[in-house]
Amino acid sequence: MPYRPIRRSQVISPFGIGALMDFRHDESLMMTGLDIWPKANEACPDDWLVREERLEHRLGMQHFRLPPDFRRDRGDNLACQYLPFVRFPCWHYCPKCGYMEKIPIFGSRRKCQGTIGMCSNLSDKRKPWLIPVRIVAVCSRGHIEDFPFNKWVHEGSIPESGRHDLRFLASRSSATLGGIKIKCSCGAVRSLAGAFGYSENSSALHKIGHDCSGKRPWLGEMEENSGYCGEMLRVVQRGASNVYFPVVVSSIYLPLWAEGEDRAIINVLENSRYWNAITSGLEDGRRIESSRCDVIAGLVGVNPVKLRETAQKKFEGRNISEIDAESEEQFRYQEYSAIRNGRGHSETDLLVEVIDGRNYGYFADFFDRVCLIKKLRETRVLSGFTRLLPATGADMSNIQNLSIDEGIRWRPAIVVRGEGIFIELSKSAINDWLKSGSVHKRIKKMSDQLNEQRILRGLTPRLINPRFVMLHSLAHSLICQFSLSCGYGSAALRERIYCNLENEEEMNGLLIYTASGDSEGTLGGLVRQGEPERLPETAVEALKRAEWCSSDPVCIESTGQGIDNANLAACHGCLLLPETCCEEGNRSLDRAMLTGMPDKKETGFFSGLSV
Repeated sequence: MPYRPIRRSQVISPFGIGALMDFRHDESLMMTGLDIWPKANEACPDDWLVREERLEHRLGMQHFRLPPDFRRDRGDNLACQYLPFVRFPCWHYCPKCGYMEKIPIFGSRRKCQGTIGMCSNLSDKRKPWLIPVRIVAVCSRGHIEDFPFNKWVHEGSIPESGRHDLRFLASRSSATLGGIKIKCSCGAVRSLAGAFGYSENSSALHKIGHDCSGKRPWLGEMEENSGYCGEMLRVVQRGASNVYFPVVVSSIYLPLWAEGEDRAIINVLENSRYWNAITSGLEDGRRIESSRCDVIAGLVGVNPVKLRETAQKKFEGRNISEIDAESEEQFRYQEYSAIRNGRGHSETDLLVEVIDGRNYGYFADFFDRVCLIKKLRETRVLSGFTRLLPATGADMSNIQNLSIDEGIRWRPAIVVRGEGIFIELSKSAINDWLKSGSVHKRIKKMSDQLNEQRILRGLTPRLINPRFVMLHSLAHSLICQFSLSCGYGSAALRERIYCNLENEEEMNGLLIYTASGDSEGTLGGLVRQGEPERLPETAVEALKRAEWCSSDPVCIESTGQGIDNANLAACHGCLLLPETCCEEGNRSLDRAMLTGMPDKKETGFFSGLSV
């Protein structure tokens, strides 16, 4: 079996369950659901177990697991394990003669068996391998199926008599869809021109009587009308970005249960083997059995009563008053509150040093406090996926499941550890800045343009205010500068914006942290940039870079640019970052919120900065 490698982090995004992946030798495969993953219905191996109490409570899961690592069959109890895939799309064709064949999702690669054309006289050894077609059909509810070539070439009505062998004939003189013809052995011929046609009321496939039949290849559901949907299908290229949008939920780990606890007990509960033994089989709300803690306490030499009390506190995750956070903002406020107050413990995955903003010279009036996060752990969980449009807001109806068995109460996750800088801006300084009418007028234009596009796509409007745009733009500006001064590439840094748009709990902060669990590692370079001797200089340089762009005056005078025209003064010459860095997909940015417009300096939050 040939190797088809994939990294563990890619299983969460962008190549998770239900995503199409292109491998060497022209293979297109789709990762299957959790039902047939290794040990899916068994106890989680210790080295796969990921515990994140807040996130488990929010998603209703018992635990999370790292994607299985590949292992060979050594003849012992470590059987060969790998991530299962199915073959999709099923339609394949010969690149030489155009012969088409539909391969089952669990089938293997095949060579051309065409009896017409240049391949008919070739020996089996010299016949070319079939390659997957380039187009598939998807619906807004997340289903996906093969393009119906038979129906298309016969315009909806397939004659019952005779054979209908298809050929995929691509013209060398035209690169358009009109240059690709599907030819049937019965004599019917039709090009793919118009196959991508789609409107709100109709589509190219709807016109030939073909709508979504609810197929879910990643769950093995490929029969006709297996879960009839009825939505109109949209034809897309199999590698298009709108074929798959993973729904990834992330959380900063808050080990507040460890505060004030004995170091030896913390080490026991941070050990996945001991923790799994203590909590194995327990459901939410259950008390941890004393007998379990007594055995482990005897092995490691700690107080069994104290061990059980601390384990119970960690297991319940009730040490945070708002554990029942329903919205993303409420969930983030827990992190915001814990970080700004310097919570955590040196023996756990959160260690925060709080520095008063008055120590930051030029920025004493702008920074309330700066937190140097010397240790940080982020958990990212794949909870589902959508197609055509990303999941937004409270509407989760189009999110597809990752398994058929509802009893599988775990989800794949990865853990990244690193460091970060948290900056909380002064509430009074922000309120003074927001008194300017030009600030609100400028951001209203951005908000209207963004929501106009969202409504056209069937999405709910998104609330955007000047404070959020300013915090977001400042995060981008600082990441650009940090990548020059701290040794990390910009793609190795991420932002996390803490700003209340809908709830009463006020947040005015941003977190810039390392989120790459790969070769770059975390050696303290980012945290050092947050020290009072360094951050003012770095921030000043970032603001100077934001004040002028190589695309000015076009950029600063822009009335809408970027994706969905959702940015104002922000382009690749000033604020845009790799998409892995940005939570908003490089939207809602405007450097005028930092330094002001040439004729309206009061628009910028830092326009009064005296350097």
